[in-house]
Amino acid sequence: MSTPEMISTFSRRLRATVPASVLEHSERVAKLAGELMSMRGEASETAILMGLAHDVCRHFSNEEWLRYAKELGLLVSDLERRHPVLLHGPIGASVLKTSFDIQSKEVLQAVYYHTYGYPTFSNSAWAMFIADKIEPQKIQENARLSAISELSLDTSRPLSEIALAILDFQIDDLIGRGRKVHSLQIAARNFLVSEQL
Repeated sequence: MSTPEMISTFSRRLRATVPASVLEHSERVAKLAGELMSMRGEASETAILMGLAHDVCRHFSNEEWLRYAKELGLLVSDLERRHPVLLHGPIGASVLKTSFDIQSKEVLQAVYYHTYGYPTFSNSAWAMFIADKIEPQKIQENARLSAISELSLDTSRPLSEIALAILDFQIDDLIGRGRKVHSLQIAARNFLVSEQL
């Protein structure tokens, strides 16, 4: 099945699976991720599919995330145990593979790590990661993200540079609020910094 066919099929099934709020967010992320790729002269279909798929189980309850994590044998950190929503990426990747027959390693990895980013993300995955953080509703909720949104429109800047700006923003925000920073977030940020040296 081609990627456009997968997008069409997945989109129909997603509409029947997730609440309207999750669907609308996912559609905004898919649209923006596709635009970020197209603006840079790259194919957009994979980023669109990632955007649609990334929050497939975002609507689960804390109990469901923890149950799935146990069933899947995931190592759950103290931070994730206190905030089980942080598990929705890894669990979502599993749900996509088993219930939606999505087999693309690139898509599954992007969904698995979309909360924090991942050093070996493709440009499509970084486009989805960025779009998830700066889609219009997120900017309405936090106007400070507008600067990163503007940065994303500068096509001379690689997506990895915009992703680094988001990670810096998130980490500064967490530290400023006295919150823990997930080790994967730090790893993704440090990798992107080393790539720019």
